[in-house]
Amino acid sequence: MKKVIILIVLLASIISNAQIHNASGNIKTKSAIEFTNEDYIGFWSCEGTSHVVIWKDCNGNMQMAEFSATSGVPLDIVSLNFNKINLFVKTNFKETNFTTESEFVFVDKSTLICTVSGDGNAPLTYKKIR
Repeated sequence: MKKVIILIVLLASIISNAQIHNASGNIKTKSAIEFTNEDYIGFWSCEGTSHVVIWKDCNGNMQMAEFSATSGVPLDIVSLNFNKINLFVKTNFKETNFTTESEFVFVDKSTLICTVSGDGNAPLTYKKIR
């Protein structure tokens, strides 16, 4: 129960820090630049929520790992779809059994805006660390 309350407070504080959304709730990007899969590669962090690591495996396939910034527990990646405009990820967080779908959209080469929907709904901003 304590974890659920902490998660609710965390999500509420994130939501109160409004992100780049229009009236319909859709993300508006600041750039019309198309990005390549290689632009996603790196270590991304959203303070207080999660960290994301994106890389290419030895076969050239894009891979992703996401883990909680608070507990360090990895999320199960159920599905992953990269393209030049966005990244779609479906995850399951074992600790809470929350399943979410996330859409990551580039603002620039060092910032991703993520819209989360499912058991937890929140706009998140990820910054590229490396």
